[in-house]
Amino acid sequence: MQKLIKKHIVFWALYCIYYAVAYSLSHDLAISLLLFANVIFINLSFAIVFYSCLIFIYPKYLAHGKYFLALFVTLITVLIGIMIRIFGFKYLFPLIFSNAENQEINFIQIILTFWNTQIYAFYALGYYFAQRAIKQQKEIATKDIEIANQKTAIAKKELELAEEREKNAILAKEKAQAEMAFLRSQINPHFMFNTLNMIYSKVRAASKEAGDIVIEFADMMRYATSTKLQENEVDLRGELDFVKQYLSLHKQRNQHNAFIDYDEEGYFFSHRVVPMVLITLVENGIKHGLIDDPNFPLKIRASLIDDVFVFIVHNLKNNHSDQIMDKGNTGIGIKNIIKRLDAVYSNGGYSLDSEDGEDDYIVTFTVDFNLIKK
Repeated sequence: MQKLIKKHIVFWALYCIYYAVAYSLSHDLAISLLLFANVIFINLSFAIVFYSCLIFIYPKYLAHGKYFLALFVTLITVLIGIMIRIFGFKYLFPLIFSNAENQEINFIQIILTFWNTQIYAFYALGYYFAQRAIKQQKEIATKDIEIANQKTAIAKKELELAEEREKNAILAKEKAQAEMAFLRSQINPHFMFNTLNMIYSKVRAASKEAGDIVIEFADMMRYATSTKLQENEVDLRGELDFVKQYLSLHKQRNQHNAFIDYDEEGYFFSHRVVPMVLITLVENGIKHGLIDDPNFPLKIRASLIDDVFVFIVHNLKNNHSDQIMDKGNTGIGIKNIIKRLDAVYSNGGYSLDSEDGEDDYIVTFTVDFNLIKK
């Protein structure tokens, strides 16, 4: 607004200079202070009419359909401008300038003054409608931009929904495939557990240790064949117990020639994780690492502090790990784990990092339950 006012002031100043020079040349008059005063006073009356119509009359009356009232108030404003001009010529200038003549005002001069003054009311009318047109164009452009932004936002939202549906479809497909594979490979649980119980009753009489192994294996199979593992998340405590049972059986199977350092810290009963992730990391550490050195055991750490779960598997490297893997790696695999984690924790909140050292390998699985709850 300040810039606009300055532009108008500069315009009227330049216009007054132009008017004074043109008038002096056309009437063969010398440029004087009195001439400039006359020109300024004339244009002051014009400016009063112009801005009164532009700022007050047209927005208040013409914009609301009060045409006759707008015309009436405009005529009054023109008459006020004429009266100001006559007052200056007849009374004010003779008092200020000694060389100013007291001019007589006749009817023809009044008509000419009226004609010259009312022209600025029409100038204001054209300026007013030009402003309205520009304003309307800006509003239309603004609305078009808003509509375009809304369409962009809708398209973005639809794209996000489509991606979410695609993720859900992939997850559902993978889950269905896992269930089909599970059903194809599953022996009737009742038959298997009854058979294991029968074996336990036969074996325990000969060896209590062997009987305990059968029972522990039966517990593991009961958990592995549980329908809970078909869900997206299972109890964290159950997953850790399954890991410990697996480690115990592995030690016994290797006649205690497996050195494993397992430690856990925290209360694990109130959180849930993606199933079979922890056991896969442990299985990879055993299959692709060395765990027969008591000085460098397989280290497994599980901690839950401030709702942040950290699971670390640290093992020495085995130079023949590729051969071991080729002989029968039945694990799910790190890539598949990441795909399942991305599907379940679509908003983030987890990390799966690895450190590939010269002699050892460390994998760290972290879940921030504070972020997942959000």
